[in-house]
Amino acid sequence: MAKEWRFGIVGVGVVGEWHVRVTPKVPGAKLVALCDLLPEKAQAALDKNKLSGIPIYTDIKQMLAKEKLDVVTVATPSGNHMEPAILAMEAGKNVISEKPLEIQLDRIDRMIEAARKNKVRLAGIFQNRWNEANRVLRDAVAEGRFGKIAWAGSFTPWYRTDKYYEEGGWRGTWKLDGGGAIMNQSVHAIDLLQWIVGPVKRVSAYASSRIHPKIEVEDTLSCALEFENGAYGTILGSTAMYPGGPVRIWVGGENGTAISENGLHTFKFRDARPTDAELIEKLNTKKATTTGGGASATDVATDLHGRNIAAILRAWEEGKDAETCGPEARKAVSIILAMYESARKGGAPVDVK
Repeated sequence: MAKEWRFGIVGVGVVGEWHVRVTPKVPGAKLVALCDLLPEKAQAALDKNKLSGIPIYTDIKQMLAKEKLDVVTVATPSGNHMEPAILAMEAGKNVISEKPLEIQLDRIDRMIEAARKNKVRLAGIFQNRWNEANRVLRDAVAEGRFGKIAWAGSFTPWYRTDKYYEEGGWRGTWKLDGGGAIMNQSVHAIDLLQWIVGPVKRVSAYASSRIHPKIEVEDTLSCALEFENGAYGTILGSTAMYPGGPVRIWVGGENGTAISENGLHTFKFRDARPTDAELIEKLNTKKATTTGGGASATDVATDLHGRNIAAILRAWEEGKDAETCGPEARKAVSIILAMYESARKGGAPVDVK
């Protein structure tokens, strides 16, 4: 990459620290500033990653005024993405926001409009799109190898302790988390499902907190759905399934079935190709070293974050929106909010907006 992109990161919690770790390793990216209400937390992230000489701010307005930035990464609590993102875009900075882009569609739309109005770029983080097994499934759909898809599903059978929800003061709240196991954890798998199979038309969901009595939101949701292409599907999201396992994306149709789960678990088609067996071997599930977040919030490899950010910067250098641009990152939230509406109505079908 020819251009040097100067980054400031807002919010240096668990995920913000990942960005502190990954950003300096992305070709063309330079980390030049951090912003957090707790400067000691930001300093701890720098120390952990053996970084020095990077100023820390407690006020994003000061950071924007004093630092020459090209990109602001927003890693604050989910329901507090819009405010720093819009401040950055109004200051002429491009924005990369952690998932979900925001927790309400009107807030997402305001972010998208701010990017358009200020002639800057907005993109979200959905790093699992850069998992090779997930890309293989999407390519197989695009090539028509499944024929008519009958069913597709995403499963996020994760586990979180009560302590996880108690830490930080925002997890498990409607105001800042925007939901529970679906909005916070399963959003990745839901994004993958619609990205691989296509738009979701209608959902019917049931949800509650099964084992975490102190949280306001769901720790388990089960949903039946219909895709716009006529296929049926299922979404499961939970943080109540000890010990927590990897995400599974499953697609099946008249001519084949494929499963991504910590690698390429199944990839079988009527029109078998020599390369199919090679892909199974290359993306062997036995090579996985983590549960991808299933067992804990920190059981995640960060290499995919780097690929996601690098792809965003490549697109921007080419003068186009990133694959995970604002309107694209909006899609998963739209599905999730429809599921929540259905659950509130006792499982009644709800169309995705």
